[in-house]
Amino acid sequence: MNSVEHGVAGGAEGPVRSADRARRIAERLDRLIGREAVKAGGRAPTYRELTERINRLAGRDVISKDTIRNLHHGINQKGQVPNPTVDTLDWLGRGFGIRAGASYFVDDSKAAVVDEQLERLEKIGDLRQALGNSEVVSLVQRASGLSDGSLHMLVALADKLKQLEDSAGRHESGRGSTHGS
Repeated sequence: MNSVEHGVAGGAEGPVRSADRARRIAERLDRLIGREAVKAGGRAPTYRELTERINRLAGRDVISKDTIRNLHHGINQKGQVPNPTVDTLDWLGRGFGIRAGASYFVDDSKAAVVDEQLERLEKIGDLRQALGNSEVVSLVQRASGLSDGSLHMLVALADKLKQLEDSAGRHESGRGSTHGS
């Protein structure tokens, strides 16, 4: 058997460890899907879209939308904890641009390193987007002559405005899921 439980974790696991592993995989997959949703203006990729992307990348069928759904929920339709293979988790990770593959989903230290790298990439993307906005560039030019105290106030004001806009956006868009077919 080439399961994560026997292949990566080494040795058989009991139901509690298996459930804990499934929860960690589900949480990490949820974070990856959430990051993609933020990049796409709030629309998360569907399981079908993820399946098509991963299978196209692999050049063959390596994962199904049901498998992705089961891993995302941490349980399958029969109420059992999913037991993915190392290959399945490798391709799932690669589908999100993560070379670490299975290690990202089962190794806490590897996941922390990858998550930190993803956060840095997001910040770089935000900076590039901001620099392409003439209003942001104009604000930076105006702020360049301010004292440190005034700069701190300006940053606090920008953080508060962002928080208010994010909160208003969440209330307008609702909390519905788009992960279906």
